[in-house]
Amino acid sequence: MKGLIGIALGAALLGGCASLPGLPAGPGAGRECPAQLGQEQELQMNMVRDMIREGRLHAALANLESMPPALLDVREEKALILRRIGDPKARAEYQSLLRTCKAPEAHHGLGLLALRAGDSARAVLELREAARLRPTESRFRNDLGVALLKRGDRVGARFEFITALELQQGGKLPATNLLGLLYLQGERREAQRLIERLQLDQRDIREAEARARNWGAPAQPSGPAPEQEPLADLPAAPARPAHLRTAMTNEAP
Repeated sequence: MKGLIGIALGAALLGGCASLPGLPAGPGAGRECPAQLGQEQELQMNMVRDMIREGRLHAALANLESMPPALLDVREEKALILRRIGDPKARAEYQSLLRTCKAPEAHHGLGLLALRAGDSARAVLELREAARLRPTESRFRNDLGVALLKRGDRVGARFEFITALELQQGGKLPATNLLGLLYLQGERREAQRLIERLQLDQRDIREAEARARNWGAPAQPSGPAPEQEPLADLPAAPARPAHLRTAMTNEAP
């Protein structure tokens, strides 16, 4: 049965994203970013991003300090680094970006901060807004799925994980999150189908089992969950080096 996921859930889940109480309207989200990076600055920013990917966060922050602090790219990467090292100034940095073209990234970062603080309700609001502003960003949809799952909304989480997986063309992170959710719900047949379709390896399966345990249920499924539609055919996942696999969210809060 193809295409069933999303048709029945789309209106209910996405219709609630239009108005989010307590969040800035983000009027700058549609504006072009001013002050584009020059060639030398672009090279330096690429080096900073490489350092972030390698986990050299303090070195990356030191390099950012040599760049013009008003540049939006600089402010965005600084906020990300501060969040990852646990610096409370990250919140203010993200909030300063809410009325710029970086509003989607700002709401995403604030959502991950809320997840870290255990405020899953706020995390859902922020991540919904990030996804509303940039609905085709796989990272935002995956992380919204995690936040929804922490709120107990398994149907919403399933929808977001599948959306993220299709947007990312078989990305391992939403795939393992979706597999963990299938284990959580005891959907043995669907879990095996996902493993075979995306060619998930034993490490992926162990990660999914660990997530299922973390989410509050035995990792080994006992039978099909009631009233759940079968998964649509999903894109096969491309091979991905093991060192690129991360936690449940794209940027671990």
